[in-house]
Amino acid sequence: MNGRQQRTIQLRARHKAAILWRGRSYSIGEACLLAHQEQNLGNFQASADIYDLVLAGAPDCAEAHNNRGVIWQQMKRYDEALASYAQAIKFKPDYANAHYNRGTVLNRMHRYNDALASYNQAIALRPDHAEAFNNCGLTFVTIGRMPEAEQMFLKARRLKPDFPDPLFNLVNIRKYQDVENAEARNLQDWLDKPGTPINIKEILYFALGKIYDDCSCYDKAFECFRLANRIRNAAVAYNPAAVVRMTDDIIDVFSGDFLAQPFASASANRSPLFIVGMPRSGTTLLANILSNHRAIASAGELPTIVDFTSRLPELIATGYPYPQATRHMPPAAAMHLINDYEQCLNQGLGSEIRYVIDKNPLNFRHLGFITLLFPEARIIHCTRNFLDTGLSNYFVRFPLSLDYSFDLRNIGHFYREYARLMEHWRKVLPRKMIEISYEEMVLNTESTVRRALEFLGLEWDDRCLSPHTNPCAVETASQWQVRQPIYRHALERWRHYEKHLAPLKETLLLNGQISARPPAHAG
Repeated sequence: MNGRQQRTIQLRARHKAAILWRGRSYSIGEACLLAHQEQNLGNFQASADIYDLVLAGAPDCAEAHNNRGVIWQQMKRYDEALASYAQAIKFKPDYANAHYNRGTVLNRMHRYNDALASYNQAIALRPDHAEAFNNCGLTFVTIGRMPEAEQMFLKARRLKPDFPDPLFNLVNIRKYQDVENAEARNLQDWLDKPGTPINIKEILYFALGKIYDDCSCYDKAFECFRLANRIRNAAVAYNPAAVVRMTDDIIDVFSGDFLAQPFASASANRSPLFIVGMPRSGTTLLANILSNHRAIASAGELPTIVDFTSRLPELIATGYPYPQATRHMPPAAAMHLINDYEQCLNQGLGSEIRYVIDKNPLNFRHLGFITLLFPEARIIHCTRNFLDTGLSNYFVRFPLSLDYSFDLRNIGHFYREYARLMEHWRKVLPRKMIEISYEEMVLNTESTVRRALEFLGLEWDDRCLSPHTNPCAVETASQWQVRQPIYRHALERWRHYEKHLAPLKETLLLNGQISARPPAHAG
């Protein structure tokens, strides 16, 4: 569906909403049902408009305030979502789901203690609220409080045995040595139960695969991950040609000559530190190592730069898509993006902090855009053996937005385009970026960290050798791993699964070599 068709649908929905509400031909419930239908179609603004009309006639309708908050949340307009939930709670103080929804937004805003308070309020009002217990557990995992997280998942599991998420989350914070354990039996029994929905089976297969991998039952583990990914891959449509076109366009727009030209609206801020690479390449470990330094903080995995590139065509209203829109970016738009990003980056930081890490790995696509806005920013590119990287992507239940990650050939294709783009950045950004391999981090931690700190102009800090003591929140798939002392058993993990990796190898390799020069220590 193109933009014009989308706008037409939204306008029709708004017109229909105006008629049905102003004409009083439908009840509040029917109007909310229409809003819900538009939400399911992805017409979030149209849905929000309908709730606005409902609330204009019934300003004390707590359900409409709550539902509008959900819409704002889906649109990542978190402040507005919080305001809507506050109104819902104002008119209905015992509204457990509004407290729960408020907690989810606070969690996404990295306000973890406030999120826990909202979840606890939801639980106080509804002691059987399994989802609130589960989300409490996830928040405890994020801030490194694993025993409390485990208790929350167990409680959610007892309250709602047919809810797969708590069991999946429990498996992911435990390390298994014996395949004959209660979780494995529960998972297999559930999978064998007639009528288990396919979307639940997918979650269960990921969890069971993790247990088998822990217990070195590699063939059984791979079969579970294969079945899980086959289900998940059916819900996406990875487009290799579109990924190639995007890589071509980025290389074309962000040429050395273009980036060498001074950009009048660029920020002089020296604090942003971007850690990029393929997902599962060690970005979380490096961020935890460096942010244990007294002069480095972490903002986590910010979606901000990716959101900016998505919004840029609409912001400048020229009709050009990204990345071509960058050539036509007016100073006012650039300043707006810079101010928004700096606000996200620097919340609540002390004066002693010199660098703030943004470790969204997918920023590797946008290093040219980042350089345009923040020419003083530093970049560290994390690399890892490409077979280990591909396998690890396949074994993680990523969000559907990472649509390449559920098929080995697609992973190989995406990796080739990543490698091709990084080869370009090496040519045009040589002074801004260093590369650190996962293998170096694990085998020669101190010398690797010293090289990174020298690049940043910082003195040594012994705490960098103990990243598992870092109190920073961790929101990525590596939440459990980075709470452990640095270990080596993930090196060359792919060898356990070599006989299953032919589709990945065939896509990655051309005449025995990766299609673009691999990063350091990638082969």
